[in-house]
Amino acid sequence: MKKLLLAIALSLPLLAQTQIQTTINQNQATNVLRVAIPSPELANTTFEAINTPLFAPLTRDITQSGIFAIAPLPPAVPVTTDLLKRINAQLLLKVNINKEGDDFIIEARLTDTTGASQFGKRYRGPAAALTRIAHMLASDIVRALNGRPGPFLSQIAFASDRDGTWEIWLMDWDGGNQRAITHHGALSILPSWSPDNERMVYTSFARGTSDMYVINRRGGGRIRIPTRLNLNTSATFSPVSNDIAFVGSVNGNPDIYLIKDDGTNMRRLTTQSSLESTPEWSPNGRQISFTSGRSGSPQIYVMDAEGTNVRRISFDGDWNDDATWSPDGESIAYTSRVSGRFQIRVASLITGESRILAGEASNEQPTWSPDGKWIGFQSNRTGKWQIYRMRVDGTDIEQLTSIGENKDPDWSKKSD
Repeated sequence: MKKLLLAIALSLPLLAQTQIQTTINQNQATNVLRVAIPSPELANTTFEAINTPLFAPLTRDITQSGIFAIAPLPPAVPVTTDLLKRINAQLLLKVNINKEGDDFIIEARLTDTTGASQFGKRYRGPAAALTRIAHMLASDIVRALNGRPGPFLSQIAFASDRDGTWEIWLMDWDGGNQRAITHHGALSILPSWSPDNERMVYTSFARGTSDMYVINRRGGGRIRIPTRLNLNTSATFSPVSNDIAFVGSVNGNPDIYLIKDDGTNMRRLTTQSSLESTPEWSPNGRQISFTSGRSGSPQIYVMDAEGTNVRRISFDGDWNDDATWSPDGESIAYTSRVSGRFQIRVASLITGESRILAGEASNEQPTWSPDGKWIGFQSNRTGKWQIYRMRVDGTDIEQLTSIGENKDPDWSKKSD
């Protein structure tokens, strides 16, 4: 509800040279694999040409995977089996890079201390594709050893005013490659990804009123969804159909509605006299969480996708909003007012227990990474609103944006 009211009112160059801070709890430490990563072997290129776009993001991704820790290698010492044992490395990742014409050929091989191959793959692409290749390689390695890809190819949509008006932007999971995909020249906010990662629905005041638009992630194919309502905001795609849940209003009382992505079959789900806002689908598409003031203060409720079986699920805190489901459907993260400040609260839908994350200043609008291990959010801890990322236990908080003000993060629904 808070964001609804606001809307209405308006490197590892070499392993020893890059400082990467990560926090691993005791349970994680028992499952972490130590991997040695020597500097790449190069042909027809230089380390300076590939470090920033490829090697640095690759090693950062691996470090932040939660399943690997990088074992530092002493400089100018050949990597042998004995050396790997001395530094307690269980794995060795060798990367060979050769430039052929305008393309780079990247060959990666992961072996254990016996020399047995655990992963091997070859990638090819121009200089502009090197960072994506780095994220792809890290994700493939995690998948090979963990059975599931890492979040490194995922993206975060957000709203930014850095060019003078709020527009919808995208960035990589680590804050890289930030680019605008809308150019309305008017307030455009609250992006939400489709389940296939190909489209977004968002709110824009380009026509002087709040309208819902759908656009593809490259910035093309934009359409407006007509509803004939006075308010159209906080839209979110169903994970299993072409329905969009959104907040609409006819005579000033916001309610939750559904509509097809082609503007047909609109139906109203809530009919209370209280304000209803910020709908969010469960991962299986059978339920919708939303914020309601029907109890006297904004709280999180859940209803079936047809609008039935409404029940309250938040009881800690006197103002709760912006609920979002974990990918496994077992937890929700939401904005909760604690001692006069808004914080990120994560609650188990199985036990009902909750915990506060994020800490200083105000922290709002959580969004889960597709692998469920990270939470993105907005915070004003620097004096301006910026997008941050942290692990689900509240550690490894990292600021992802810094130019202008940036809000309304929404993490893509798939890892790749």
